[in-house]
Amino acid sequence: MRTCLFLSSAIALVALAATTVDAEKTSTKVSSYTVPNDENSASGYFTLIDREIQQDGTRLCSILDRGETQVFRNLWPANRSGDRIQVLRRNIHDESQHGVSQSHEESSFEKVKDMFELNTNSKEWALMEDAFLDDECDQVKDETLNNSVDGDVDFQGLTAGLGSNQQVFGNSGAVSGLLEGDEVRKLVDNGPDKNRVDIVFMGDGYTLEEREKFFADIQRLVNDMFIGETFQSFLPLFNVHALFRPSKESGIGVNGHWKDTSFRLYRDGTELRGIYVANPRAAREACRAVGKYACDFPSLIGNDPYYGGLGGEFVISTSSNKSGTIVLRHELGHSLINVGEEYDGGQVYSGVNAERWSIQNIKWKHWLTDATPREEKNVLRAQDYAWYDLKKGPYKVKFNSDGNWKRWSLKISHSGVDTDDSFEVYLDGKRLNWTSPGGYDRDFSEWDGDEGFSAGAHEIEFRQGAKYDDEPVDESRPIRQLCSVTMHEFMGEDQYRFDNSVISAYPTYDLYGRKTWRSNHEFCLMRNMSSTQFCSICKEGLWHRLLSKASLLDEIQVDCQREGDDDEDEKISKFEIEAKLIPLGQFREDQSKRVKGEAYTFRWFRNGIHQAELDDQTRIEVPATDAGIWEFKAEFTTPEVRKDPRGLLKASKVFAVAKHLCSN
Repeated sequence: MRTCLFLSSAIALVALAATTVDAEKTSTKVSSYTVPNDENSASGYFTLIDREIQQDGTRLCSILDRGETQVFRNLWPANRSGDRIQVLRRNIHDESQHGVSQSHEESSFEKVKDMFELNTNSKEWALMEDAFLDDECDQVKDETLNNSVDGDVDFQGLTAGLGSNQQVFGNSGAVSGLLEGDEVRKLVDNGPDKNRVDIVFMGDGYTLEEREKFFADIQRLVNDMFIGETFQSFLPLFNVHALFRPSKESGIGVNGHWKDTSFRLYRDGTELRGIYVANPRAAREACRAVGKYACDFPSLIGNDPYYGGLGGEFVISTSSNKSGTIVLRHELGHSLINVGEEYDGGQVYSGVNAERWSIQNIKWKHWLTDATPREEKNVLRAQDYAWYDLKKGPYKVKFNSDGNWKRWSLKISHSGVDTDDSFEVYLDGKRLNWTSPGGYDRDFSEWDGDEGFSAGAHEIEFRQGAKYDDEPVDESRPIRQLCSVTMHEFMGEDQYRFDNSVISAYPTYDLYGRKTWRSNHEFCLMRNMSSTQFCSICKEGLWHRLLSKASLLDEIQVDCQREGDDDEDEKISKFEIEAKLIPLGQFREDQSKRVKGEAYTFRWFRNGIHQAELDDQTRIEVPATDAGIWEFKAEFTTPEVRKDPRGLLKASKVFAVAKHLCSN
């Protein structure tokens, strides 16, 4: 048998029943042709733009990257949307910016930064890009014009309209490719990159001698997320690559200074919060070099044992055994689902998991536990991203209560508190029980009360253990730090349900106390970072987002069977037709990972007529007399999706079955 297709080991096959060949018949000869799913082959183009609004109102834009979506797809091809442009706002999720207590006065100017992804399948890409820049930017610098990573690019005012920008457009920087010492390993291979969602993990601060440490770190993170429950049901849609590029120094920078590493990751200070990249162009080019279709979501992993990360163009985390996965899955959630925060005190509340306007028209009405939307009653009493070094002395958070609530909950995060006597917490002068989580990494603690506060003023106090007051500074470990504090009051269970199976309208308060709503109490990892699961709303959004890029159908293969050794098309006696699908539902390799109730259904049509006897098969056999125009339709159902308005959980292909195609 000769075939034009090499099959991926991850594609599920439905076995044909064995047939007995009449001994008197001559041998059977088979040739094949494949019909690709055109939906996966649509040409797409992208432009990545960073915009910063200056204090005088000037909108300053930087073009970071542009090209074919198959080369750098940090956004989705518009292959389902016709000949148009789509604009995705990709917010930078940086916890380091959460630093203002509600009790503090807001600054008179808040710098606004946005990241936009323009995506189109139109050949008028340049004109569409120019039109967007004219509307949204006052000044533009094009960083793709300079091939030097460290060079500066002058700003240009947009004065000449579309024509001037088109000239700039044609001079994008070259891709450098892989460098000496680089190594790429494909850790998860579920099929062709062109029809999968590909993540590229790139290490920073790993020396040549730490090559195997890098691959071991990435394999651990991948196992935690994809073999673990977070992305388990979505695994067949993903490919995962790891790129090792040796750094001259080990680790990442601190205090705003980077080390001599490949991508120059660094922290602003020594606090365990945001991690930034000072060499983003090198990261973009490295990700591209992994493969033409491999760079959907680039991620940078710093060789550092402690908490830290960032969301945005790159998903950034560390190799920390304790917190690396916690940060990574949360930041990947932002990028993969394209949603904002669910925890209090953030700045970005957008996407499927946030309702900003009215609970009567709440986005997840089809998931609600109750027939009628209702708000769960709580109030945020204190919100403080302190980032406070406890060596400086006690830290106090004051708040008031009106005395009308039934329960309270205090949540904090901290670092460097490695022993039970290293940290003390007092509520209205009474010391709260606390046990160290062990180690110096950032971690979370929580206390709950089953009665509300009395009306009036209240105080929470945080102290370093007294025995450590004179301890010398050890720069090899994180400081003892209070990172964040939130205090809520709640009504009783009849008005605010703690049950994480309930889906309702739960208030969330941003950095300045403005209210939006989320769907659950503390179940979703987009709110509760110690959780390992997404809520139902985020899961549904993730299915929609992933299947906006990857079609359920890879391709159709037609095998043409001839009797005897004759190559003539007229000797073809039958066709075997097989639909190659992403292995979900009944085709998952490991059925223990199958979500209960998920399944594919299939239908076949010939010359527009439904062939009901062939339904629910992916491989069929038809006589040569049934040549004609065929259509295959697949639909995937899962309890994790209740609405599919764009038909993303469906796939179909119209194709010809004909003798003359067999010899091509």
